[in-house]
Order: sequence, then structure tokens, then C-alpha cells
Amino acid sequence: MKLKACAKINLTLDVLGKREDGYHLIDSVFQSVSLCDEVSVKINDTIIVRCSDDSICDKSNIAYKAAQSFFEFTGVSGGAEIVIEKHIPLASGMGGGSADAAAVIVALDKLYKTNLSQDTLCKIGLSVGADVPFCIVGGTARVGGIGEKMERLANMPECAILLIKHGQKLSTADMYRQVDAYPQNKYYTQAMVDGIEKGEIDTVCKNVFNAFASVCDNDSLIQDINHTKPQAVSLSGSGPTVFVIYKDIIDAQNAANKLKEIGYSPIIATPTKNGITVE
Repeated sequence: MKLKACAKINLTLDVLGKREDGYHLIDSVFQSVSLCDEVSVKINDTIIVRCSDDSICDKSNIAYKAAQSFFEFTGVSGGAEIVIEKHIPLASGMGGGSADAAAVIVALDKLYKTNLSQDTLCKIGLSVGADVPFCIVGGTARVGGIGEKMERLANMPECAILLIKHGQKLSTADMYRQVDAYPQNKYYTQAMVDGIEKGEIDTVCKNVFNAFASVCDNDSLIQDINHTKPQAVSLSGSGPTVFVIYKDIIDAQNAANKLKEIGYSPIIATPTKNGITVE
């Protein structure tokens, strides 16, 4: 079985505070985008993961853990041969590993005919990683709590998106510590939700926000992007990927050409309605 596992971006990421156990509470709008990994899953006696990136072909791969969790949860005796063709950059803040894990859970449910509900698939996914349930559901969703609360929204208005991974990924824990030192005094997620529900791309772009952007050193990249006259620019997750919204593919392509000329490697994408697609 072949599946496409879509990357995600954070249209907003408000940090509301921290629980006593140290986990941070967020209010965020997640959006699936067309950049995707290709995942193939077959029934096998044991769990095997093969990947186009040799550095993640062992049991530490979240896709391996997803298969383990599926079999533990369902009590099914079996295995899986998992082959991943990576297109979503590693450690980019776009949920590539979570998307792969989501694809494995969805595939195993179909291959082993367990007929689990989407809520149950998401429960299995949450045991693997906080972003996996969203990757199973996909599209546009408001995500809250520590990542376990999810509300599906209307589809994001049509637009084009550039994805630019530039620089090294910083420690998410360190970034949270810096954000904690300067708490937010304005929140953007509700306004973003209102804009999406009304289908107003201008309102969406006006409320793009990521609390981590203030502690991420990418000023020169942002300055170069602003020369292309984008609708909105922000960080995805805890970075280092920056996403840029344009009104259409032509504007995105023109911007990509300009950014390539000065040494960046932008990827053109569009919003998608699903996180996982079975081919």
C-alpha cells in the first residue's frame, strides 16, 4: 500500500503558559501542505523500516514506533515492511516524522482490516507523538492543550506557500525557556480561526503568528523574503523552516526564482485538505 504523508505548518502558535509538570499549553492552527513523503507499507512477519535517508533507518524511527503502538493497541499479531521516500526535510518544524507515523497507522488499519475509527487511530498516534493525530486527520485544525486537543476547521482559503528551511534547528526546550521569559500579551489564534471560517485570506495573513519567531535568529532570511512582497511570513513549529504565503502560484514561483538566485532553496506548496492520502 502506498500513501502520501503531508507536511504541516503552524499558521499560528500561541503559547498560553506552562503546566505544573513542565509541559506548555498551546493554541495553534495547523495546516497540511502538499509537500509530502511517500510511504509504502506491506504486511510482514516483523517490523522493518527502510528509508531514503540512511540516518533514520533503525528502531528509533517514529514510523517503527507507530507500527509497534498499532500492534500493541490492537493485539494483532503481525509486522510491517515500511519504506519511506523522504521529501520533507528532517528536523524542519514541518512534522515529517509525525506524518510518516500517521501514514503507517492508517495503512496498518487498512492492511489488517481492523476498521478502527479515526478517533481511535488518533489515540494510537498520540501515544507516538503529539503531532501524529493532526497528521492523521489533516487539513486545517485548531490544536490546543499540549497538542492533544483538536478541532477540525473549514479549509484554508486558496493560496500558494513557499517553504524555506535555512539554518540549524535549535533546541525546542531552550526556545520555550526564552519564550517563558517574555510571555505573550496578545494572542492570534481566535482571529485566525475567524478568518478561516469566513474564507478571508487577508484576515488569515494578517493573523499569521508564531511565538517562537521572536527567539529565532533568521532576520536576514526574513529581510530577503520581504523583498518578494509576500502576503505573510512566519516560522513553522520551532523552526528552522520559514513559510511564506502568496496569493497564487505565479507570485510564489516568481518569488522562488528570486530567492534561488541569492542561494536559498525554496519549495513551492499549496494547502491540502488531507494529511494522508492512499494512492
